[in-house]
Amino acid sequence: MRDIETVLFDLGGVLVDWDPRYLYRKMFKDDAEMERFLAEVCHPHWNHLHDQGMLSFANSIPDLQHRYPQHHDEIAAWQERWPEMLKGAIDRTVGILEDLKKRKKVRLFALTNWSAETWPHALERFEFLDHFEDILVSGQEKLAKPDPRIFDLAISRFKLNPRETLFIDDSERNIQQARELGFITHWFRDPVKLQRELIEYQLY
Repeated sequence: MRDIETVLFDLGGVLVDWDPRYLYRKMFKDDAEMERFLAEVCHPHWNHLHDQGMLSFANSIPDLQHRYPQHHDEIAAWQERWPEMLKGAIDRTVGILEDLKKRKKVRLFALTNWSAETWPHALERFEFLDHFEDILVSGQEKLAKPDPRIFDLAISRFKLNPRETLFIDDSERNIQQARELGFITHWFRDPVKLQRELIEYQLY
């Protein structure tokens, strides 16, 4: 049994249910057309560049509108209606976080890929973020997972020992990188499996 002193949470997909489809199903009548838009116009790499702090809406939105004028309104909605992509908190995982906070057995931090421009929406909406000692936001640091430098920054800023830190993320690539850096990892699929593992680690 490995001793765990710290739990480092990802947010999106673990504690927050974010998906652009929550917005764009309202704007597209056809799911196939919506999926093409999300694969080819406002695609995952384009979104990742915002999370990485390499693109700002002031530049990226007009650029896409110029290249895809037929989707002018849909592209604008990515910024103007971004909160509609947030379905809400993943309550079962938030409950786990709250229980860990009450038990006071581990330190709690978060490491999230999130645009600096949309981060204020999260701070305004999710009270559970106060449970963390600190949160490292990719868009504010201009680094994003799985870049090992953002893990190194978390180690330095939060004073972590990776071998005593459980990192929880829903991205396999992020988990693989964290594991290479010596973190104990949990590839998040659902809250029940997470709770079972925390029980095995005697944290729950």
